[in-house]
Amino acid sequence: MNATNRESGVGIRDSAVSTRRAAVLIVLAMALAACGNKTTTPTSPSTTTAAGPENWSSVLAPGGASSRSFTVNAAGTVNVTMTNAGGNVIGLGVGLPRTTGGGCRLGVAVNVAAGSSPQITTSADAGQYCVQVFDLGTLTDPIPFAIKIDHP
Repeated sequence: MNATNRESGVGIRDSAVSTRRAAVLIVLAMALAACGNKTTTPTSPSTTTAAGPENWSSVLAPGGASSRSFTVNAAGTVNVTMTNAGGNVIGLGVGLPRTTGGGCRLGVAVNVAAGSSPQITTSADAGQYCVQVFDLGTLTDPIPFAIKIDHP
């Protein structure tokens, strides 16, 4: 028996090591195959935007625009109030989020200064919407802004 193993170049010890390596490789292959066969089921988001006022503030750069998405949970009225515009008149609009490239496809837009009453009041069905502020070409420095979005 020893003569045969020596002639083939494989000893008993080498054979046992090869068997263990083969077993480890088989287990690894099965584990990897199982990872590739996982089926996922889409789930609904666990959290949604609550109805009521949302406050958003940021900075608007000269020549720039900034937008924010929000979710309307039930059909109703959306009110948007520019509460701070750094003492400037800027653009304010409401629309639908773009599917590529970000930003909004505005359905309604107005030129506004800050105030305490809604500058935009519009009806909306349940779904995703966005609000956007933009420079009208008059800004020379970045300005702070603040908006209140009230929705169902």
